[in-house]
Amino acid sequence: MSDLFIIAFDDKDAAFAMHNHLGALRAEQRLETQDTTIVTRDGEGTPTMHRPLNVPLAQTLGGTIWGLVLGAAFVAPVAGAAVGAATGALLGRNRDPGVDSGFLERIAESLPPGGSALCLLVRDLDHDAVMQTIADFPKRGTLIQSPMDDAEEARLRALVNSEPTE
Repeated sequence: MSDLFIIAFDDKDAAFAMHNHLGALRAEQRLETQDTTIVTRDGEGTPTMHRPLNVPLAQTLGGTIWGLVLGAAFVAPVAGAAVGAATGALLGRNRDPGVDSGFLERIAESLPPGGSALCLLVRDLDHDAVMQTIADFPKRGTLIQSPMDDAEEARLRALVNSEPTE
């Protein structure tokens, strides 16, 4: 089961920076996400959703690989890759991964003009590593939702909302 983790910022670039800052944890498999969306609200108040992963492209590539493997098993790897790519592209184009888009739009609309929020649908995480990485992040925000228990969430909320230590 996946849990929602949302941190909002008054700065339009801070959510993108936090996403990049958490990249090392993802690479070390200490933070596994199912979906990542960054929502922003420009100076005029218009909300926008940004997905760092191109889902249709990822589905197409995945379908190509699986089609190639299955096609090789039936001595038709090129045909299998073509069918797999087409299937993956169709599925990716019509798939809305993870968090409901309507919910994300409401998050974006609740941001101050010029604000941003990092929305992660988390499958698994190393709580201590995530807390340390957030503590090391130079900008502060507001914790909206986390996958942690009450005590850990209180500790995380204090880290997110407090001024960074030099």
